[in-house]
Amino acid sequence: MFKRYLMHDRLLIRFGTLLGVVMLIFLGTWTVSYVLLPEGLLRGRTAAQVLAGTDLAGGSVWLEWLRLLALNLGIMGFVIIAPNLVRTPGDIPLGYSTVTLQAVVFGMIVGTNSFSVSLGGKLPPSLAIFGSTGLYEIAAYALAATATVSIARYRLIGTWPKQKTSIIPTQTTAVIRERTVGVLLAIALLVAACGWEAYRFSLAVVS
Repeated sequence: MFKRYLMHDRLLIRFGTLLGVVMLIFLGTWTVSYVLLPEGLLRGRTAAQVLAGTDLAGGSVWLEWLRLLALNLGIMGFVIIAPNLVRTPGDIPLGYSTVTLQAVVFGMIVGTNSFSVSLGGKLPPSLAIFGSTGLYEIAAYALAATATVSIARYRLIGTWPKQKTSIIPTQTTAVIRERTVGVLLAIALLVAACGWEAYRFSLAVVS
């Protein structure tokens, strides 16, 4: 039943289901990290933070926005969409797993105050998270993952080393239109989130 909603014919239902699952996992990771893990555990240790740096790009909000956008588009393309070419033995797009992993990492960052610029202490779970751009970046990743389920070409089968079996991609007009609209909306969400993040980061650096 649950898989039925994750793989529903309608994008909105797939997206809502995956986003709900991802948010629950994020909240659980955030809570555990806040209670059990030391502050600053992941600061400067994730690939995204290393690439983003700790200074305003070129001293400009616009350049910082472009840097963050390029980084997030790269994650969306190579870490979220590309894995959807492969499905798990249970016929679930691999991109669903990478979105979940992103949520786990973000939950650990929030729970341990591992942001590039410290917020002054560990953050307990609260509705204040809706003021974080990371939440909307995760939502954009989930939208991209659910919009591109139709690109699958292989399914993992057998035992290690995994063998692959071919899948014929669905290419109807409706599917292609849904995929295009979903990805474009995900990109638009990233554009807005990265702009907001660049602005807030510039304020934090100046202060």
